[in-house]
Amino acid sequence: MTYAQLKAFHAVALEGSFHRAAARLRLTQPAVSIQVRNLEQASAQALFRRSGHSVALTEQGRALFALTSRLFEAEDAAQRLLRGDAAAPRPTLHLGADGPHVALDLIAALRALAPEIRFRVTLANAEVTWDSLLALEVDAAVMAQVKSDPRVTGRPLATQDLLALIPRGHALARSRRLTLARLAREPLVLREAGSNTQRLVDEAFAAEGLKFEAAVTMGSREGVKEAVARGLGIGFLFAREAGEDRRTAAVKVAGLEGSNRDMLLCLKAQEKNPLVATLFAAAERMTLEIP
Repeated sequence: MTYAQLKAFHAVALEGSFHRAAARLRLTQPAVSIQVRNLEQASAQALFRRSGHSVALTEQGRALFALTSRLFEAEDAAQRLLRGDAAAPRPTLHLGADGPHVALDLIAALRALAPEIRFRVTLANAEVTWDSLLALEVDAAVMAQVKSDPRVTGRPLATQDLLALIPRGHALARSRRLTLARLAREPLVLREAGSNTQRLVDEAFAAEGLKFEAAVTMGSREGVKEAVARGLGIGFLFAREAGEDRRTAAVKVAGLEGSNRDMLLCLKAQEKNPLVATLFAAAERMTLEIP
């Protein structure tokens, strides 16, 4: 692997074309093609799927593109700094998360250790966040209920109850604790497939052999809150997500106490990344045990 090969690969990935990449680099198209071909041969990896005059990144190509993007962004920042036309860039850590609350607490803990670090946070459901972590589209991820994977390492951050969110005027809103059997008789506001919240709800009802009625399915926790507030059904949110809303009441559910375990994750290949290492150091100092 050489710098020239990575430069050619990155240009093709950016442009989606060998012809446009050659123009970008002020090289001939055969020269760019040779560099990319040599990189693929040296790594024994197919980095592009070719179709006529267009190309698309393979899974390995996407992972490499995430790395070369950082490489050439850093190179550009260094050149600007040495030319004296820019201040020293602050390091940026890209964090994926399947929910904002624990991730933001972790960022607050990290800022106490390293205030110079900036953050970019991508929020998505658990399935998308996991895929982003494996593809190196994020540096690390905060997720719940993670399965073991030999490529990934992590540490626990917090545990949370899964609560029933009920319209304030509903007869069950004053309950101190509810059973799944009682909730199964009510119309429910669900989350989309791939949501960790919905997976826990489905597993809990299935474990008790209960069926339930889906009144509406929402693509976000904010959508669940608004649907419940309008009386469309009863939803489910984790303790840190419920917040204070006079339109709704959050009630504990038997069997769902401490059902969610949030983890900080990264690829093992990223453990020596200084930003990721600092993030894990902050996690060690953070206590987020939630009753």
